[in-house]
Amino acid sequence: MNTTATTPPGPSPEALERLLAAGRDGALLRMSLALAHHRRDDAPTALMHVEMALAFDPEFTAAWRLQGLLALALGDAAKAEASFAQALEVAQRRGELQLVKELTVRLRRLRTPKPPAA
Repeated sequence: MNTTATTPPGPSPEALERLLAAGRDGALLRMSLALAHHRRDDAPTALMHVEMALAFDPEFTAAWRLQGLLALALGDAAKAEASFAQALEVAQRRGELQLVKELTVRLRRLRTPKPPAA
């Protein structure tokens, strides 16, 4: 098998887009598309797909988390904080303890003022 070091792991966005074109839309497919685009450093497209995943399933904790990570990558700390807070709320309700710990740390870091540059 001929693979290159520049090919990100996982399904390609093109393969997943074919599933979407075939009418297989849903939260999991949109999340997969978001991750595929994120792996290719296409945060705006990934963000669009993760938002569609959340429209299908607002209880999709991992989608809220990814939305926060993408918002950070795009320089939108306010949106990242709101996404992480929503993810934390859902994770607590669903008993996802490891995610609760991670999100608590992420929110603390976002909410802690950074010292001014010298």
